[in-house]
Amino acid sequence: MLQLIPVPEDKKEVLQNLYQLYHYDFSQFTENDINSFGLYEISLDHYWQDPRWNPFFIHFADKIVGFLVVLFENYDVDPDPTHVIYDFMVLRKFRRTGVGRKAAEKAFNLFKANWKVAQMSNNEPAILFWRDMIREYTGDTYSELFRQDLNKYVQTFSNKGS
Repeated sequence: MLQLIPVPEDKKEVLQNLYQLYHYDFSQFTENDINSFGLYEISLDHYWQDPRWNPFFIHFADKIVGFLVVLFENYDVDPDPTHVIYDFMVLRKFRRTGVGRKAAEKAFNLFKANWKVAQMSNNEPAILFWRDMIREYTGDTYSELFRQDLNKYVQTFSNKGS
């Protein structure tokens, strides 16, 4: 069974390790380099200092198989909260198995809100995944725009009425 488990601060190192894999995967799109210690420079402290940030481990079959981060863009203030899937990573071994779709769906179902999901314009696999996943989740009732200033595609939808 797939679960989203909030990441407590005492598990920050585990999330930091997963972010190394995430940045490695994305280096083909971002062209980021490792530092002199062979690591990507990552700071996650703000996840536990600012309540807008909500990191989750993706657990499947009692194993951590990835993570996702939900950002409460406007502090989850009613009547119009907006949430963002800020980062999302599934280990390669579990990709194309449905784990990513189930994790995204669970994340959306955690919060009734307006949602945004963005992908770098050169990350075609992510664009295709999110378009298909969101199309299925919303019954094709979402919007997409290209943000030139960010060089990203952004899908938006709401599940507040569901």
